Amino acid sequence: MYACVCFSITEEEIHDEISAGASTEEEIGERCGAGTSCGTCVERLGCLIEEARLRPCVEQTLRACPSACDAAARAGETLAA
Repeated sequence: MYACVCFSITEEEIHDEISAGASTEEEIGERCGAGTSCGTCVERLGCLIEEARLRPCVEQTLRACPSACDAAARAGETLAA
């Protein structure tokens, strides 16, 4: 999916820029041009940055907190579908 239509930049390319160290919409613009033309994608760029920033916290939380199915299995219960 395109994150920036003006420059045909995909969300995957934006993820690559974030992984390479871009942490603001401006830095992404400097690196690949996204967000520097019409500006329509700037909000989406911010969302992608925030998602990347939160991802490690979410993954750590998910590992620390077992799912309801796991908890029920350990308790010898089954959950109704």
